[in-house]
Amino acid sequence: MSMADSRPMQCPSCGNSQEATFWQTINVTVSPELKQFLMKGTINTFACEKCGEKAFINTPLMYHDMDQKFCVQYYPPEALDDAQFFRQFNPDGSLAMDKNSAALAGHHLAHPHKGC
Repeated sequence: MSMADSRPMQCPSCGNSQEATFWQTINVTVSPELKQFLMKGTINTFACEKCGEKAFINTPLMYHDMDQKFCVQYYPPEALDDAQFFRQFNPDGSLAMDKNSAALAGHHLAHPHKGC
């Protein structure tokens, strides 16, 4: 499943405020058109309706291609400066979840190698 969220963003050039789409996950098996948008550099980009300025929205993104058995998670480099960021992972790189979040996440997130 692919998931996106829309929220207001201010243009870094002219200050115009408008809705922007922030993709959180793209599954190119289910939504193959998203692979082309990613390759063209249009996923998580902002295009100002007022001045035409274009900017990259540096936000976490999971890319999943079920046919190729490939899944990757991108995090902005700034996340590495935040000690809280690392607390969400176990030493082996798996997600650290308490009992409540593990139950909500379901089996496929608890074992990403089986269904990422």
